[in-house]
Amino acid sequence: MLDNNFLLATLLIAVLLSLYYIFVIRRKDDMDELSGKHFLKGFGFLAENNIAKALDEFSSVIIENNDNLEIYASLGSLFRKNGDYAKAVHIHESTLSNSKLTKSLRKYVLFELVKDYKAWGQFDNAKYYLEELIKTDKSPVLIKFFAEIHFMQENYSDAERYYHRYEKSSGKDYSDWRAYCNVKTAQKEENVKQKIKLLEKAIKIHPSLRIAQVELIDSYFKAGHTEKGLSAVNEFIEKDMTSSYDDLVKMRGYYYDYSDVKSFDELIMKKVSSKSDNPFYTVFLSDYFIKKDDPEKAREVIRDFVEKHKPYKSILKRYSRIKLDKVLINTFINDPEYICDKCKTSYNDYYTVCANCKSLETIKPL
Repeated sequence: MLDNNFLLATLLIAVLLSLYYIFVIRRKDDMDELSGKHFLKGFGFLAENNIAKALDEFSSVIIENNDNLEIYASLGSLFRKNGDYAKAVHIHESTLSNSKLTKSLRKYVLFELVKDYKAWGQFDNAKYYLEELIKTDKSPVLIKFFAEIHFMQENYSDAERYYHRYEKSSGKDYSDWRAYCNVKTAQKEENVKQKIKLLEKAIKIHPSLRIAQVELIDSYFKAGHTEKGLSAVNEFIEKDMTSSYDDLVKMRGYYYDYSDVKSFDELIMKKVSSKSDNPFYTVFLSDYFIKKDDPEKAREVIRDFVEKHKPYKSILKRYSRIKLDKVLINTFINDPEYICDKCKTSYNDYYTVCANCKSLETIKPL
């Protein structure tokens, strides 16, 4: 994930290149007095390593002197990426009102305003500009933006409808997000029968959606459907949907309350014996042997896993605790255990949606 200093530096480079374009390539006449003051103040802030204020001053020069709307509009987009949404909106809306605006640039600016307001959390304004844009642009990505905005507003039924339209128009599979819309609706539903119906629909749409299976298992037991619940737990294990140690603790809890917990422990032993590359079964089984006062067996289980698979952080942390090796414990204790497959953001815990790139169920053990 890009940090704020990198974004500021990128924005500064873009601004300085714009100034070069205006006053060197275009050979614009000397600045007026006000622009000159902004320019000098900008370099003063730059000398003090205050990049944010330097950007404000240099940008003022561009706004006052640049008649190239493309550069001006691009500057607004860079401000959005730096988190300055008010300035991004101001630049894009002032560009939109310019009489010299071409049709192609108008489309670009409208789309940038959609992204400005979406990032700012002003979803009604984002939808307004989407409606304006879709009058002349039938691109499927606009339908996807409608879906995302409705989802962020917790209008999950509308979001599912737009995701379905996006699938049809783009040819891309968004069944996971359509299913997740049903999960989010179910999470707000108080009637357990209706909740189960929504979750079963979600799994029918996208059978491998982990969060749908987790919620459905819990709902089955709450509704008194013990056999269905236990069957769903077994399916959860067999389909290798486990994404954390806590998942297994929770599933074992259902067996403890409604069945024979030994059957669950045997299920996990079978999973480990099948050479599963999911580290959490091994972590769980090692913990099982620790509780049975058999630390050597716990270490053996972990060593066997590492020999056959890669040394996941969760495995290394567990091994260091079993060995009571302070050096190893201090080495791994603060290391993240998860990483997003898509954007490579690391996490200490599992999340259904990546906070950085907003991808669904892409966070995997590291």
